[in-house]
Amino acid sequence: MLEQYSRVSAVAGPQDLRLEDFEREGVRVAERRYGARDQIFAPGDPDGQLYFLLEGTVRLYRIYGRYKEATVALLKDGGVFGELTLEETSWQTAFAEAVTDARVLTVRKSTLTEVIKRRPEFALKLFSSFSERLKQSDEVIESLLEREVAARLATLLLRLGDRFGEPDGPDTVLNVRLTHQDLANMIVSTREAVSKVMSEFQRDGLIEVRNRRISITPELAALS
Repeated sequence: MLEQYSRVSAVAGPQDLRLEDFEREGVRVAERRYGARDQIFAPGDPDGQLYFLLEGTVRLYRIYGRYKEATVALLKDGGVFGELTLEETSWQTAFAEAVTDARVLTVRKSTLTEVIKRRPEFALKLFSSFSERLKQSDEVIESLLEREVAARLATLLLRLGDRFGEPDGPDTVLNVRLTHQDLANMIVSTREAVSKVMSEFQRDGLIEVRNRRISITPELAALS
């Protein structure tokens, strides 16, 4: 992991804070670089800052029971993560791991608190970013409620397509490589169950898998 202080520009979504937003307010931010599978933080780590994803993909997950992983969010460029509060009295409660090479900004919560007192428009952007992250967690919970593995997996693939997909004719290709274990962790299932359903999806022409990239057809939506 490399760290430096940065004031360069980056592309983000309309609800995301951009580097120029911090620059405009004179906020000093630390930029960190992670390699694929590097751990960014773990439960029990101090919670004195928020993390803003500039480039790459980051996975947030928790451990339930005996070593059972459940992915609670998969974030791409522009996402915010960490404990979504401006108080510094808590600890991290989830794991954050880089799925790909990633560039991450960290900003002290005490600094953000001072900025939002002065700049209400900055506060609106920050809380909009919070809202988008919490929406992802709500979607994960909703997708797990009393549904079969096939329906949960179809819903997950469609949502990943919305966030990470690239059009390929009528189909959508996920621009992130995921193993069957990765997918299982996201729907709290087993690799064996996910492999079985993925094979069924391929047999029925609902998806294709090429070089570990998943291509989703519009027909998959009927199962979600």
